[in-house]
Amino acid sequence: MRRAAAAFAAAVLACACAGHAPAGAPPSAPRIVSLAPSLTEIAYAIGCGPQLVGDTLYDDYPEAARRLPHVADLTHVDLERLSQLAPTAILALHDQESEGSAISRVMRGAGVQYLPNRNLADLYTDVAGVGHACGRDRQAQAFDAQMRRSIGRIAGQAARARTRPRVLYLLGLPGFTAGRQSYLSDLIALAGGINVAGNVDQPYPNLSAEAIVAMDPDVLIVARDTPFGPDVRAREPWRSMRAVHDGEVFSPPNDDVLERPGPRVVQGLAWLAHALHSRD
Repeated sequence: MRRAAAAFAAAVLACACAGHAPAGAPPSAPRIVSLAPSLTEIAYAIGCGPQLVGDTLYDDYPEAARRLPHVADLTHVDLERLSQLAPTAILALHDQESEGSAISRVMRGAGVQYLPNRNLADLYTDVAGVGHACGRDRQAQAFDAQMRRSIGRIAGQAARARTRPRVLYLLGLPGFTAGRQSYLSDLIALAGGINVAGNVDQPYPNLSAEAIVAMDPDVLIVARDTPFGPDVRAREPWRSMRAVHDGEVFSPPNDDVLERPGPRVVQGLAWLAHALHSRD
């Protein structure tokens, strides 16, 4: 591991560009490795696909991302394989930087660009950061403006809805949810809802059963990969919840359109607004 880390650091610090340019890119084009699925989606959305030479095991959208060399999962990086790709820029998220591992320290020394990923405002920062890294600042600005217009249109329609339901977004059992200053809390507000966990001073807390019962939301959004069948609904705190009694329990068509802070936020927000106001 130490030898691979040293090789990687040397390759990046020297801005190794000797590798072949990816298909569709000129020889002098940046060679980008993305270490987060959301950043990969942004890259493709603004036309940086030809500059991507590697990504993570979890990069599954768009289809082209599946065919790139996978050099990492969400917590570990194959430094030897990464160095072989001779990247000129590596993009990651602040959560990966905060791990404090030996790999993270080596990567910081190699000039990895860490982008924020806590709230909706960070998404716009990420678009600009990815665009700058791959030399497509104007395209990033245009995409940012388009995304803001679409989000504003959905939020405007939601603001005119008759009700503002109280919402709990269940990310996982027993009570993982979205708290204050989280990306999902921002989306709930834009969709015309009130996040019942919005006063919890953690981005993604694990609530107790007692806290969930006390919150008693009008609408429960359950991540698609969270098991929430009849056996779970029959147990506390779910069986006492108003949303369960009233049949106001919804799961998104795809978790990533809401949970992954990327270009598909418009699709996810439109679904969420419809779910929250389906009975208006």
